Amino acid sequence: MPQVVPLELLKSGEEGRVCEIDGRPDFVHRLAEMGLRTGATVRMLRPGSPCILDLDHQRLSFRADQVASVFVEVGN
Repeated sequence: MPQVVPLELLKSGEEGRVCEIDGRPDFVHRLAEMGLRTGATVRMLRPGSPCILDLDHQRLSFRADQVASVFVEVGN
């Protein structure tokens, strides 16, 4: 059964599927324009703040903050 965790808790090399993005609507919309949306698969390349993600074979730098929270499902 998948476990839901905040995106920033993924370890290097770990993959997850975005299941929820919570935040200001304008920022959530901007993330969706960049491909970070519900259902997207992400792989953590470098944890930290900002972290670097592999998102659809592209690198995305993302800083978790109070503007938006991203939650992902990871398999056990």
